[in-house]
Amino acid sequence: MLLLALLALLVAGGAFLASKHPASVKLRNRLAILRTSRNRIDGANSLIQRVQKDPSTPAALTKEEVIRTFATESWQSQAYSDWASIHLDTERIFPCIYATKGFKSDEHLFVFLDSDDLGDSRHIQAIASGLMHYLPRARALGPNTSLVVLTKYNNNTRTVEEYNVLFWKLLDGLARLDKVAWPADIPKDIDTERWAFSFNGEHVFAAVQTPAHQQRLSRHANSLTVAFQPKWVFDLLFSTDAKRESAKTKVRRLLSKYDTIPVSPLLANYGDEGTREFQQYFLMDENVPAPCPFKRLAADVDPSKA
Repeated sequence: MLLLALLALLVAGGAFLASKHPASVKLRNRLAILRTSRNRIDGANSLIQRVQKDPSTPAALTKEEVIRTFATESWQSQAYSDWASIHLDTERIFPCIYATKGFKSDEHLFVFLDSDDLGDSRHIQAIASGLMHYLPRARALGPNTSLVVLTKYNNNTRTVEEYNVLFWKLLDGLARLDKVAWPADIPKDIDTERWAFSFNGEHVFAAVQTPAHQQRLSRHANSLTVAFQPKWVFDLLFSTDAKRESAKTKVRRLLSKYDTIPVSPLLANYGDEGTREFQQYFLMDENVPAPCPFKRLAADVDPSKA
């Protein structure tokens, strides 16, 4: 009798959930929310387990993993949504259309930091782990790939100058953690035409966006953002003189519309006479070069890297 009663309750409950009764619809919606929350919790737990097993693996997440792992109201989801909205805006076209192509094609990986202090050793380690995970996989992701570092929104916005100092602390910290010798074809002195940031044996370009940028809006973001791209991305994009000129013309035309300041004169081809790649990583909010506090990165760590 008890078994029959339980079966009757299950049948009745199933019929109720399947009905169009307002209470049934409300209950189904709540159950759907609970399932979504459960999936995200499972995703977060999976992420934690992956961190424990291999710290280099989970530091860089795909778009799908970001959406699945973080709840809509989380700061990570908000930072991601803010960044995505910049690239998906159809009225104000983001000038780096190739980064937008990469995002739409799911070619980017993402790292999340719980503050905008890029000099924090935790954050330096997280980005180093992200790069170690990302760089060997980058070519398989696509021709417009990037590793995008998103940070938690800071109510006490720093100045552009302060963000520049923190950015260089990050690069110096990454160089100290790098297990691979500095490439022989890249000078160690920063203030030279051929210097470029390197990690894990690869030439990597970096671009910084901050909340403090108010004129150079192409370098503005609600929370501090750093994008890393392997140099081969540009080699493919600029594989011929015609492609190079076409890409530069498109981007500069969009920059002139997007920013309220003239296009930076510091933007140039890598290695061109009189240019400095490091000055392109962090563009100031005026057309002046951003200072670099280092002559060399990780100069006191190891003679082979100094």
